[in-house]
Amino acid sequence: MDSSRVLIAVILSIVLVVAYQELVLKRFFPPPTQQQQQAAEQAKAAKAAQEQALGNGLSASATGVAAPGAVATGAVESGKQSVAMAPSAAVAAERTVEVDSDFYVAVFTTRGARLKSFTLRRYRQNAAKDSPPYEMVQIPPGGHLPLGAVMTRGGQVFDDRDLSYETSAPAQIKPRAGADATATFAAKTADGTAITKTFTFRASSYVFSMDVAVAAGTAAAGTAAGGAALNQLGVSMSQPLTAHQGYYDIPELQADVGDKVYTENEKKLKTGVPPVAGAITYAGFGDRYFLAVFLPAAPTTGVLTMAYAGEEAIARILFDGAARVHSEIYMGPKLLEALEAVNPALRKSIDFGWAGILALIFLRTLKLFHYLAPNYGVDIILLTVSIRIAFLPISIKSQRSMMKMQRLQPQIERLREKYKDKNEQLQKEMVDLYKRNHVNPLGGCAPMALQLPIFIGLYEALLNSVELRHAPFVGWINDLSTPDCLHIPGLPQLPMVHCHGLPVLVLLMGLTSFLQQYMTPTSPDPNQQKMMMLTPLIFTIMLINFPAGLALYYFSSNLLGVIQQYFLNREFQQYTPAT
Repeated sequence: MDSSRVLIAVILSIVLVVAYQELVLKRFFPPPTQQQQQAAEQAKAAKAAQEQALGNGLSASATGVAAPGAVATGAVESGKQSVAMAPSAAVAAERTVEVDSDFYVAVFTTRGARLKSFTLRRYRQNAAKDSPPYEMVQIPPGGHLPLGAVMTRGGQVFDDRDLSYETSAPAQIKPRAGADATATFAAKTADGTAITKTFTFRASSYVFSMDVAVAAGTAAAGTAAGGAALNQLGVSMSQPLTAHQGYYDIPELQADVGDKVYTENEKKLKTGVPPVAGAITYAGFGDRYFLAVFLPAAPTTGVLTMAYAGEEAIARILFDGAARVHSEIYMGPKLLEALEAVNPALRKSIDFGWAGILALIFLRTLKLFHYLAPNYGVDIILLTVSIRIAFLPISIKSQRSMMKMQRLQPQIERLREKYKDKNEQLQKEMVDLYKRNHVNPLGGCAPMALQLPIFIGLYEALLNSVELRHAPFVGWINDLSTPDCLHIPGLPQLPMVHCHGLPVLVLLMGLTSFLQQYMTPTSPDPNQQKMMMLTPLIFTIMLINFPAGLALYYFSSNLLGVIQQYFLNREFQQYTPAT
């Protein structure tokens, strides 16, 4: 077998895998183009009435995505629109309650008893030193605040977004260690239904709890729904799914229902996603680095409905026959240890792809190195060195096999010329040649194939690590999660480069890749030589807009490969193939 062709096939396979990761997978689905956005605006205007109804609590069946048995019998009839809860009295002046925790600052409003702001103390909006804390509550014009209460009754769905709640909580609450703090909000609807929302906060946690309880009352004069039995009670969360500034950082609806993970992007939600029923572990929204989800505690088995209204996605969890719903809420970073401390299943909200086990190993190793060297750029280099050392025997064996094969190329060509019309004799002579020189034709490609999962696993670990977000390295590299770019005043913006500057790490990666390829013996076939020398250029173009952390890994790995190839070349200067 011609090892050069096998090597080309392996390299092209890697290119295809990375391209698949970047261009095809739904979690990297690119944001809509300007034309698509304009079309969406026109569609939104044409369906304004329907979308407003959905935003106020439209049922799953009303959106055309109901499934048989998804909601309680008689809860909502097909095509029936929802009704906003009417307050029992005039709307009172809005007031807010601020929760000052060690990890976040949350602001609740009495309008709907919902979350108005949630800023994370340990994370910033961008890499600038004066950047404000990261805000997790994103509300588009005319959008809804998260953490709503919804119910179905008398064939209709009700939403509490317009209710004016009352609370005796102080204007500011500061949870203390070992002593949880609570804030209770209460409201009544026009038909006498009493709704109580109780939030409980902890001092040092990204988790807080939400308890919703309802008590049906008698109908006010002229109301038609009073006294009707409550079919379902639940909670809702909403969020726009517009792309963030990070590298393909696009929010999605994320859930785990019946031990099955659901990840729905904007396009799917607009098309229509059927509701799913079962034991709900978590449900809400997440992007590459942050997560905001319900973790139902009592009850846990319900129905998750998903829809898109106006400019935001809506997730609702409904429980049949419930008068009280208690749920934990996680709002914070996709920090592996923080997620696992709450519920090991939350780890699934980080999409590591098919190489998830390896990605987790690499991520934990990276965090271990961070205890030794508190700079994630240095940690990536240490991780690269560790992987190179671990696979050094396999790598050396692979390279030695390829180099032996390359040295045998002149003899192989002579055999092919001599036995060009005798295929069986040619194969026998080539096997004898391999045996005399102790060469395995597959020795060069098999170890490389074994390293492909390592390549993908490390790629996923570095790409999805919130630790690299805004993590500086040296000099101009102040964020390892974004593409590397050395800003140069006056330099015009280069093609495929996101800023007015140079992707230094990527260029160094390409240079070392070219150097390594140049040092590796190649086939005498000029076409194959050209193909092999084009490979570094292909990788360089692919990595231009990769996060700097990934470019740093590839550059470090290539540099170690150049050193290794240098010593192997010196070794093989003494090697003489058998005749």
